[in-house]
Amino acid sequence: MNEKFNDDLLQSLKNRPGLSPREEFKRELKTKLFEETNSQKKSRRKMGRLVPNVLAVIFILAGVFLTFELIGVGGDDQNASLEQESIKQVEPISQDQEPTELNAPEKLIGKAFTRYDHIINDEGAGEPFIYEGESYRYMSEGLDSKEKVIRYLSQSFTRDAAEKMIGDHPFIVFKGKLAQPDVSYEADYLWTATTVIKVRTSEMMSDVTYEIPVSVGSRRENIQSFRLVYEDGWKFSVVMPFSFSKVEKERKEWNFSLTPEEENVYREFSKDPTEEHLHGLSPVSIAKIYVKASLDERHDLVYEMYTDRPNYIQWTKGEDEKIPHADRGTEGSILRVFKGIENGEFIQKSDVEGYIRYDNGGEGVSGFRMVKDEDGYWSVAFMPTQ
Repeated sequence: MNEKFNDDLLQSLKNRPGLSPREEFKRELKTKLFEETNSQKKSRRKMGRLVPNVLAVIFILAGVFLTFELIGVGGDDQNASLEQESIKQVEPISQDQEPTELNAPEKLIGKAFTRYDHIINDEGAGEPFIYEGESYRYMSEGLDSKEKVIRYLSQSFTRDAAEKMIGDHPFIVFKGKLAQPDVSYEADYLWTATTVIKVRTSEMMSDVTYEIPVSVGSRRENIQSFRLVYEDGWKFSVVMPFSFSKVEKERKEWNFSLTPEEENVYREFSKDPTEEHLHGLSPVSIAKIYVKASLDERHDLVYEMYTDRPNYIQWTKGEDEKIPHADRGTEGSILRVFKGIENGEFIQKSDVEGYIRYDNGGEGVSGFRMVKDEDGYWSVAFMPTQ
């Protein structure tokens, strides 16, 4: 029964009309399958592109991390090398005048030295003069006051450093003008031939290490570090250890001489020290013979030339003979004091007093005092120059 039922059922299904799929269904199914296939292919292509990109990002990040590690190690080595003062030529610095950068630091120290050298070797104005036994010269017009010197040095140094530098130099103020010892100086180091071996700089402050040659042709060098600050340009904030040696200056001494007439009078006066030999000479000629006698250390002639007018005599001949030789002045001091007297002008102030006005160059205008004796002739006043 059952078998018969099954056969009948299958037969009925087999013979059922419309067993083949509808054309519309087939088209829809085909379209759907095509779209799904394309979608899967697109997904695979996207994944194919995404995976390499992700891997690339990973490799880049790893490279950056590794680079930072290497830079860190290199920086530590470089700092250690700088701390050990290793001599290494610095690469040329940008020419931009920015506060954050130094512009040619070897030129900065060269200019600073040149300014200081110009100060201490300033040729000055006029002739040298004697002050407390030492020879001095006035500073030239542009540097004849401490303020002018400070302003000049402040172009390369801070004002505080400039003030300390001139404070260490033996300047004096004489007759209202700045003066310094009449000495020439020669630098012990070649500051204008330095080499920069290290620069540490920030926005407004820098430390620069220089190698300074000791002398021309010498293999020795001096390594010095200096701090600079930015004050309208880079300036040294410390007193530079400029060292100098004194150099003997060759100067043309005053060629003192007497005229032939004065020579004849002096010759006779030397043989017979009486003032009658001087009668008839001009005050200037009398002053010149006084200088000649002083240079020849003829102290007897010098005393004879002093006035004998009462109330003008300051010490006796016996007292004069006891004056120590060291107190009478050296040849150099005599020439400096009376230099230029032969070109002087006699000015009479009263019936018995007058003076020779002359310019000796060093101290400017000087005076040689004279007194007219009772016999009517001019004689030298005691202490003729003051």
